[in-house]
Amino acid sequence: MHITIIEDEKVLSSNISKKLIKNWFNTYILNSYKDFKKEPYKKTDLFIIDIWLIDWSWFDIIKLLRNNKDIDTPIIIISWYSDPEKKIYWLDLWADDYLTKPFTSEELIARIRALLRRSYKVSLNSNIAYEDINYNISTSSVYKKWEKLNLTSIELKLIKYFLFNIWKILKKIDIINSVWWANDLINVSDNTINVAISKIRKKLWKEFKLKTIINEWYILEK
Repeated sequence: MHITIIEDEKVLSSNISKKLIKNWFNTYILNSYKDFKKEPYKKTDLFIIDIWLIDWSWFDIIKLLRNNKDIDTPIIIISWYSDPEKKIYWLDLWADDYLTKPFTSEELIARIRALLRRSYKVSLNSNIAYEDINYNISTSSVYKKWEKLNLTSIELKLIKYFLFNIWKILKKIDIINSVWWANDLINVSDNTINVAISKIRKKLWKEFKLKTIINEWYILEK
């Protein structure tokens, strides 16, 4: 997942980038309009844009992005302004969220994850498309390159749980409580979930970008 930081304060943009990288995001840093014109921003999954850019107009950037029909990427505006009227004005100008400086990295990352999950739209009467994988919600079936996979009920529940929580760091205990809730949880151990995840990784192979974090948390990337 790629996040573009449009900020001409190099120290701030660098600090934001470091925090995002520690939380498993890839980042682009654009410190000038020249960089912006060169950057393949269509590949970006979320933009963080500072209101006050010295040599270039944040408004022109957002207008350019929103006038491009191929781009419907979430945008977070950051600024020193805390005036509610200004926030409303900028949110009405096609921004999706607004953060007042100074802000904590934890709040920024939480807002990023919320916007990424919201942009990953799912209809309860349709398929969830992920890479070359399709999850049919109505029939609880999973297809890889349009070939139906032979999965156990636990594997299906596990895949569905990850797909509905894409880009969210998930604790083992929460996964167990959500997927194995109908079972006797006394018999569900760390090894139980490790084996189940190992099996779905093997069956879905590299299409399922599921990462383990310090053997206690998991995150499904897009």
